[in-house]
Order: sequence, then structure tokens, then C-alpha cells
Amino acid sequence: MQAVFEFEKLRDLLRHFRKNEDGNIALTFAISSVAVMGCMGAAMDFSTLSNAESRSQAIADQIALNAAIFVKTYGRQPRPAVGTEGGSTGGAGSNPSSDEGYLDKSFKTYSADELGYEFKGWVDGGAENVDVSITYDDANGEARVLVKGKTKPTFLQVLGHQNLNFEAEATAKYSEYDFYDPASVLMVLDNSGSMAFDDKPKYFDLTTGDWEDQPNTEPRIDALIRHSTNFYTALEKVAGDQTATNKKILRTGMLSYNTGTLSARSVAMNWSVRSSLNSLNNMVASGGTNSAPSLSTARSWMSGENKKHQNMHGQDPLKFVIFMSDGLNTSGGSTWIKEDGTGQWYGLRCTKTNKRGWCRQYGYDTVESDTKPGFGYGWEEGKWGSTADISSIADCNAMKEDEVTIYTIGFALSEGRYDTNGYFGYETDEQIDTETRDKAYSFLSQCASSPETFLTAENASELEEAFERIGSDIQTEIIRLSN
Repeated sequence: MQAVFEFEKLRDLLRHFRKNEDGNIALTFAISSVAVMGCMGAAMDFSTLSNAESRSQAIADQIALNAAIFVKTYGRQPRPAVGTEGGSTGGAGSNPSSDEGYLDKSFKTYSADELGYEFKGWVDGGAENVDVSITYDDANGEARVLVKGKTKPTFLQVLGHQNLNFEAEATAKYSEYDFYDPASVLMVLDNSGSMAFDDKPKYFDLTTGDWEDQPNTEPRIDALIRHSTNFYTALEKVAGDQTATNKKILRTGMLSYNTGTLSARSVAMNWSVRSSLNSLNNMVASGGTNSAPSLSTARSWMSGENKKHQNMHGQDPLKFVIFMSDGLNTSGGSTWIKEDGTGQWYGLRCTKTNKRGWCRQYGYDTVESDTKPGFGYGWEEGKWGSTADISSIADCNAMKEDEVTIYTIGFALSEGRYDTNGYFGYETDEQIDTETRDKAYSFLSQCASSPETFLTAENASELEEAFERIGSDIQTEIIRLSN
């Protein structure tokens, strides 16, 4: 109300001067009006510049921190996403935001837009015209980031300033950062029989006239053990010694499953990353696939994490679940789902008649028809769906409501025929077709918190990149630069 009142007084004063036709008053008003308008215009231009500088500094700080965490955790710079001339190498690296979850920008200056950042209308050309570059200085153990661009002024153009330059710099030491948010991290990992299959499909060799294994193939379970171990090892290094009460900031756990939760290979949430690391080596591929029991357990465990952290240090944690599977749920039964337009109907039809042709007994059945069947009764249009899928998605949605960030990974789901490595007791191949892949991806994407947290890993190398991407995301959320 005070601001409105002051504005009204100013407006009345200006109206008074404007109506006063005395020569001195008119001249004074004209000169002062130019000065006032000039000050207002300059203030707007410099306010725009200040906003751009603040935004740039936040971006520079975030990227520098991300780079420092990556090098500290993995002992190396990120693998290049581009060639020495800045050209895309294809594959995962062709997307500048996907390679290992962090770019090697030593080869090229990227735009803020390419890295997923936005600038409002205050920047000339928007985020596409804001340059971001990074230098890794291993000699001094630090990453340096420079963000720069231009704003397009309005009033100051009259004075010859076509652009106002802005830039922000940030430096992050590889070893100097602190936790600023406690966290709980849980992995839910598929140990079903298909995890014994190779990670890459075979190819047809025209010279031998036979299907051959691709180079560097390996059983999926071996790749999972290695890369999930690296993931938790990285978190253990970041968390450091948690034996003292005031150092307890990270809780972890793991759930292995096939047709149900494998208790002997699972570890309840606790303050020791090492306990989960020790259990990862016990994973073996066997049995069918039903993610529902483990995701139900995950939901239960994560719902209690706030209290565990509150009792320890008085803060609510950031909560993360990493859910990995190499295919569809194959056990757990089916459930009828009501849905229009499927052309499938579920209802009661006659299964037994008497001598007069009257129905003596009805039974449930599914029929295909463009319209509602004219026989029987109680018909409902819809489709059959996996009970395990429905239950799993329900638990995922409940966890998301509880502010859990869920990452999902679809592993080794390219179309093709895969060597089963004698899992069935004899040499044979298993086929993955487009429909199977698409259904698996649809299920996993529905469980993920967002499209950005649904990842695909077509082979062991991409599984490594997926875990490193997730690790980088989580560490950036829970760590800050030391003062």
C-alpha cells in the first residue's frame, strides 16, 4: 500500500508540473523529465545486467562443482563427448548433456542452451548466445569455468551502448567440498535369469554364415556387479568416515530381486556404504522377474528415512532410488484394466446350457470385438496388464509423492538375439523384439521421476555411463564447495 501511495503522489506532482504553463516551470519540467526518464531507463538496463550476472554465476558454480566432484570421484576427466574439432562422435556422446552426465568441454565452448540452462529475455539471443567453457587444471587440482554473454540495453543504446557484456567465473578444487544436504540412496537391482545373458546382441557374419558374438561382450550380471560397485564406492569416498555421530550424513541400502526380493543378497538402509558394497558381489542371475515385492519394500524403507535422519542430525534427507532391469516382469499374474478403444472385452458368457438351450452356467471370458458383445452380460472394454507392473508403478508413484527421486535404467534391451551363455543348460539364443523393448521402456519410464531420470544402457559400457551420470547428479545435489 505504501508503494501505491508513493506512486500516486509522484503522479500528482508530475501532473501539476505538466499543467503549469509558466515558462520557468515548463523548462524545468522538460529538463527534469529527461533526467528522470534517463535514470529509470539506465536502472532498468543495469538491473537486467545484474540478473544476467547472477544467473551466470550460479551456472558457473554448479558446473565447476560438478567437474570437481567427477574428477575427485573417478580420478580422471570426463571422457570426450566431441572430437578435437568439436564435431559429434555419435552415440551417447552426440548429446552434449548425456555423456557420463557431464561434458568434457576442453575441446569446445558450448552454449548455455546446449547444456540445458535457460536465460530469460534479458540476454541478447537467449541462452544460445551465452558461452560456457571449462578448463581442467590437473597440475593445480582444479576446474575453472567461464560463462559470458551480452544483454541488449534499451535506454543506454541512445548513448551508444549496443550491448552490455557480462561474465562469471568459478573455480573448484577437486578435493575441497562439503556436504550440505544429508541423503538416502537405495538401489533396486534385477538378478533374474536373463541377467546371465550377454550384454550385446549377436551379429550375422557373412564370412562364416553364422551368428557371432560381438567383441567385448560379457554377461549382464558381471557388468552390473562391477558398475554398481563403482557407484557405491564413489559415494563411500565422498561420504568419508561416518563412524562419528556428527559425521553421519549418508544412508544406503540395496534390494536384489528375481521373482521376489532376495533377502540374502539385500541390505536394509543403514549408515555404512560398505555393507551394501559387500553384498553386491553376492549377486547371481537366476529365476523369473517380478519387481513388485522389492519396490514395495523400497517404498516402505524410504518412508522411514526422514525420521532416521531427523533423529541423527535434525534434517530431512534427499532421497534417491536407482531401479535397474533388463526386461519385462514375467511373473506375478495379470490384472484386467478398464480402458476404452482396445477392442477387447471382459465379461460373463454362457458356458453350459440345458436341453432347452437356456444357460445354466456363466463364466468369465475375454473376447475381441469392435463393439460390445451381444451375448452374455457384464462386458467391460479394456486390456490385460501385468499385475507386477501395476503394483510396481503404484509404489513408484507413492515414492515420488514422498519426494523420492527415482532413476530407472533399461539395460541390454536392443532388438536382436542374445547368447544365453548356457543358462538353460544348453547353448541357445534369446530374442528381444521391438515390442518387448518398447513395453520394458514404457514400464521403466513410468516409474522414473521424469524423462531425464529414465536412462537406457544398451551394453555394459553404457551401463557404466548411466551409473556415473546418476552418481554425478546425486553428488551435485548433496555437495557444495568449501568456503
